[in-house]
Order: sequence, then C-alpha cells, then structure tokens
Amino acid sequence: MSAAPWSGALAIGVGWAALDARLGKNTAHAHLAHQVILGLDGAVVVTTNSEIIAPKGKAIHIPAGQTHSIGPEGRLTRSIYIDPRFSGIRNDQQCNQPACLSDDLSAALEHITGTNQARDWAKRFAGRLPGSAIDSRLQKALGNVRALANPAALARELTLSPTRLREIVKADFGVPPSKLLQWLQLLGAAKAMEASSSLADAAAAGGFADQAHFTRRLQQWFGVTPKIGLSGLEVSVDDLS
Repeated sequence: MSAAPWSGALAIGVGWAALDARLGKNTAHAHLAHQVILGLDGAVVVTTNSEIIAPKGKAIHIPAGQTHSIGPEGRLTRSIYIDPRFSGIRNDQQCNQPACLSDDLSAALEHITGTNQARDWAKRFAGRLPGSAIDSRLQKALGNVRALANPAALARELTLSPTRLREIVKADFGVPPSKLLQWLQLLGAAKAMEASSSLADAAAAGGFADQAHFTRRLQQWFGVTPKIGLSGLEVSVDDLS
C-alpha cells in the first residue's frame, strides 16, 4: 500500500505557520516549533512514548523539541506552529509533555477563517508560553539572509565567538546553530512552493545541495518526505508577520 499523502493549505510567516490539512503518513519527528493541533472531523492521536487522544474540537499542545507522530491518516486537522522568532520566548526544554488546551482556546482555533485570524490566535497562544525572552541580537540577525549561510557567518554578524553563539542559540532554540540554520533552510524551501510546485526548485531555494538532502531534513524535522508531505499542499506566505 502506498503512503497516504498530506493535502490542504499551508500559510507560513516569520516564526509561525498555519496548516489546514488531512493528515498523511508521518514518522516520529521533532522540530523547533510548538505545535497546536486540533481535529476538525474527529479525534487526533499524538504518539510520544505513549498515546494521547484529543477528542474532536479539543486542541492539544505539542511542545517544541518533543518527539512525536500524529494520526490517524485522513483526519482533517488544523495546526498552528510557533517558534521563538515569533513568540520571542525561549524554547523551554523542561516543558516537553503534550497537553490539551482550554475549551476557549480550542474553540477559538476551530473557528479561525483565514490567515489574519490564524496569526492573531498564534499571538494569543504565544503570549501564554512560559520562559525568558530570546536574545534580541540573535532575533534581529536571523532576519539577515547573509547571516544564515553558515554558523560562522551568523557569528560574524553578531560579532560573537563561535562558542558564545552556540551558547546563545542553544539557550534560545534548544539546538546548536547548525540545527537552527537547517530549520530555517527547510522553512525557506517550503515558502518557495508558493511560487513553484517543483520540489527541485524548493530544495534549491532553501539552499539544499540536492533533493536528497532536502528529503532527509524534512523527514528529520517533520517525519515526511517532500512528495508525501508538501506536494499536496497549497502554500501561501504571510508577509505581515
């Protein structure tokens, strides 16, 4: 049996994204974004070291860095992704267990009708995240494309030693600089699919050496291949965030 593809619509902004999609096949993965997912036509199952079932209409928060997979395949869902560039808050590695959200937050997520409302909901949720603010210098530097070529370029942009850069990125995002730049590459590739449905074009736009490299990273961070996870999505870029 062939793997079930994902289908739906993906809006991507700076440090946040909204995905309305029917779930396809995915394997265990972890990423730098907090994910909130809600089943629109039935329950969602989040698998970590155990299974957590969120009933239809009940949102569940999967903290950043938590290894997980989601199902069942074919379920119509709504997800919001938020990383520290949007929230301004460090990824708290102590908060790593999925948990259902309140009824009011779940209902507000369910009733979203467009990108503006999705962005507003993301801001509302981000305001409730615990933790310290990320380094403002790093947040600013991540908006400079030249600084994202490699960890050395980012260190030069910030006039920091590689060791100090690693300390800051690890504290703010929970991963070393090389992993943060991989994450940003992946998001850049996904954004490129607004203009072209070509996976090869997306890989090149993200700065990947080839499609095989793109595929490995997408499987690592999202548990899907580009063909299964991205080809069936209508992508739009939110320039207002």
